[in-house]
Amino acid sequence: MGKFYKILVLVIISLNASCQMENNYEWQSDAVQPLLSVKGNENVYCVEFVRGDILTLEGNAASLPFGGSAGQWGYSGSAWTSQHGTPIGADVIYYAGYEDKFYHLKVDFPVEEMKKAVDTIYEYNDYRNEKFSGLTFGFAPQGMVVVWKEYGVMRIELGRYQAVVIQDDKELEKRLFKGWSMNREEVKERDFMPDASCAKWDMYRKRYTFRVKMENENPALRLFQYCFTNYNGEQTIIFMPPLPATSYDNRALPQILELDWETGPGETFRGNVFLNERVIFEKFKDFKTEDKQEFEIKISKDNRVLELLLNNEPLEVDSVRIYKGSVSYKGSYHF
Repeated sequence: MGKFYKILVLVIISLNASCQMENNYEWQSDAVQPLLSVKGNENVYCVEFVRGDILTLEGNAASLPFGGSAGQWGYSGSAWTSQHGTPIGADVIYYAGYEDKFYHLKVDFPVEEMKKAVDTIYEYNDYRNEKFSGLTFGFAPQGMVVVWKEYGVMRIELGRYQAVVIQDDKELEKRLFKGWSMNREEVKERDFMPDASCAKWDMYRKRYTFRVKMENENPALRLFQYCFTNYNGEQTIIFMPPLPATSYDNRALPQILELDWETGPGETFRGNVFLNERVIFEKFKDFKTEDKQEFEIKISKDNRVLELLLNNEPLEVDSVRIYKGSVSYKGSYHF
């Protein structure tokens, strides 16, 4: 009887541990900033952390990567130790050398939204479902912090937050610079930017109502997905969009528009349109958020030419690239 009881207890403990692990969400944390090289500093907007705590509903310890930010706005490309739990806030102290200021970000995320976020699954092609995979924190000038939710390759903005300047920072200075090869004055001399402003990255966050419409000369064309990499750091995918147009959605302006299509067996293509920042923001500057705009994509019958129009007028872009595609879908011609 005693032996049976011990086995039963072990089974129950194992089941309880398994249930806890199911709800102990696993994800990555990232810290990024705008990418800019100035006076030999290849990443002048990089911030350094004194504290990088991420608060969780379950009370698990979670944090930003040790050291400082990296990568570029919205994306770092690096991996960090897995974090666990439902993230519901942040308590971060960081140093922005280009402003010579310490900042404190203390923020609560909407709890119900985050509970829903960690349980949400997105399908972005026939073969992959993506669950919640991380939070990315973006640090811009003047204490601007943007946080994105990640689902694999997808990034969705959670919110824009404001860090406050820490006035009495002598102890923080001692703590941060203790192991550095440069002191605070040397960092300031190299990196200080008196006119640093977050205005550009707030402009990137402006949202407009638009759709994408395709017009092509080949009736055999099958469109499989649009991928939007937006100026505000978001990346979203419209999988199997209806032809000839997507629905009107409120979103930030696209920096890169990517699409996959086929026109026959072995004729699989991916197109990338790199938009021109100056042109696109000039075109949209007088549009209201609720006004409906239309991007139109035209693909030639031989798949060699891709043109982008805005409201029926050709739109100047930086470049257009068309590749032979390698991704297959259930609606592909070879199925």
